[in-house]
Amino acid sequence: MKKNSVITPNEFEEQLSHLQEKFSLLERRLSIKTDEIVFNMAVSHRKEMDELKNEVFGLRDELRKMKRERRYEYMGKVAQQARRRSVG
Repeated sequence: MKKNSVITPNEFEEQLSHLQEKFSLLERRLSIKTDEIVFNMAVSHRKEMDELKNEVFGLRDELRKMKRERRYEYMGKVAQQARRRSVG
């Protein structure tokens, strides 16, 4: 298209239609890319949540084990003291 040339209404409509198609394509590509990014972020956050959940469960199990060990230690001390009292 030349700088000072006059375009016909048909040419204008054709160019406008071409631009609209380009914008539609760009919008679709942008939408797809956005969906991909959101999906990847969701997957990443889900992995982090699973890791944190596993860590919490591990800490819970460790705490239970420590409580059980302390209970056994305490019961052992109480039994030992009872034996000393009965012997002495």
